[in-house]
Amino acid sequence: MNLLMRKAEVSDIEGLDLVMQVISDGPGQPEKMAELITHIAKDEQKYLLVAENRDSGEIVGSLYGLAFEDICGDGSPILLVENVAVLEKCQGAGVGRRMFEEIERWGREQGCHYEMLVSGLNRKGAHKFYSALGFDEVKGFKKYLK
Repeated sequence: MNLLMRKAEVSDIEGLDLVMQVISDGPGQPEKMAELITHIAKDEQKYLLVAENRDSGEIVGSLYGLAFEDICGDGSPILLVENVAVLEKCQGAGVGRRMFEEIERWGREQGCHYEMLVSGLNRKGAHKFYSALGFDEVKGFKKYLK
């Protein structure tokens, strides 16, 4: 598959929403997505990445990276990766690996000294993939604020 890794644009909402439905409970809200994509694009410490199939123009994967401050050590930022999703028909075709290569390249540009990944506990197949990329599984705590 001929892939283009790039920052998401408002025009990607329809395809991005289909990708996000792989990990969510249903479709998103287009107006809210447009607002968030615009907001994220203005922040140099955020990267909403889309993987586009150059041959078809279809959005086949996405992830969200955030470089945030770390007050420990020399203060180098940390790369946080969340909302990793690839269309089911494209899983196993190298899309996820290419997305991680791109976000890690960007993280190094930001000066990040390590990477953390957030993934739902029920995504066992994804966890095998993440382990193959070198991630260690650590269970954490989560509390909803709403």
